[in-house]
Amino acid sequence: MYADQCRKEGFIGVDFLSELDMTNRLSESWQEFNKQHIPIWMEQHPDKSKTAAGLACGNLWTVCKGLQVGDVVLTPNGQGEYYVGNIDSDYFYVPGEILPHRRKVRWLDKTISRIKMSDKLRHATGSIGTCCEVSGYADEIEQLMSFRNNIITPETPIVSKPFLERDLHKLFCTSLRTKNIYAKTIFHEQTSKKSDPALVWVHPDIVGVEIERFENETTLSILKAVEPSEIVKIYSFELKRSIESDNQLKQYFFQALSNSSWANYGYLVTYEISESLNDEMSRLNEAFGIGIIKMDAREYQILFPARERKLDYNTIEKLNGINSNFKDFISHVSKIITASKEWFSPAKLSLESVCDEILHNDEEIEKYCKEKNIPF
Repeated sequence: MYADQCRKEGFIGVDFLSELDMTNRLSESWQEFNKQHIPIWMEQHPDKSKTAAGLACGNLWTVCKGLQVGDVVLTPNGQGEYYVGNIDSDYFYVPGEILPHRRKVRWLDKTISRIKMSDKLRHATGSIGTCCEVSGYADEIEQLMSFRNNIITPETPIVSKPFLERDLHKLFCTSLRTKNIYAKTIFHEQTSKKSDPALVWVHPDIVGVEIERFENETTLSILKAVEPSEIVKIYSFELKRSIESDNQLKQYFFQALSNSSWANYGYLVTYEISESLNDEMSRLNEAFGIGIIKMDAREYQILFPARERKLDYNTIEKLNGINSNFKDFISHVSKIITASKEWFSPAKLSLESVCDEILHNDEEIEKYCKEKNIPF
């Protein structure tokens, strides 16, 4: 939000621990800096986690100390472009101003368009954190800006064929399985339109079920007899390639709310998301209970956890009546809930057979990503 002011006045900055002058506090390592400053940050933010404190202090150190004079920095301007410049000074403190922990920057008079970036660079710059390192993409950035010849005209960028949203399903379902969640894609195109030709925002992209683990089968038998619904937790996921604006966030979030509120847990999942949306994501999550996940090729991170709900059987009934994928999945989940002791394992294997195929190791994941042009 301060990109234009930073460019006009020639600086970058952060506002963590904004009341403290860091001039004599910058340790040579971020580990030592965090050790000293996490307790201070936690005292000021008692409602936040230690992980949040570590990220805040680590990013503060990176801007104030980790960046070196001459380093190239990119910052989004909120209009689909990045300003580019060189760090031009050591740390200095400007109390009472926005982003008081600052470094001078010599900004170039050219921007990089996000749509001209390769998928891999676009993904790398889509980090939700305050800072992310993109040194591995120096050659592409130099091509986009023609740094080597000091010519401020872009050359042809390296652009790979974009991957499809549905290409992400196999990766996400693979990650879910590591958390003991069995997941299946719901193909919207197989939905019957006879009952309602204007059906919108009713189908989840992916449904999943988490099966409670008990080493002792007697414990499982008791649970099945007393609280059979507690054996499984059902998830619904709305998955997107990227979320880059407040308008997109709201549209996708309420789509996820409509598609996923029937399940025990509903989530909006994305491969890329703008850091500037953190506050709005938090507000929407708090107000409506839908969680938000950021995934990558190997794993996923729950940015905001979903609030547990009771199953909405009326919506389940509707989905069973219009989509055979969904009905098949729910049928197998039902068999697990009602299975006797000796049939529980076969019912679980039967469920696995109707779920999406998954990738079994890093080699398979890397090969799949290369085939689909997904940043790995």
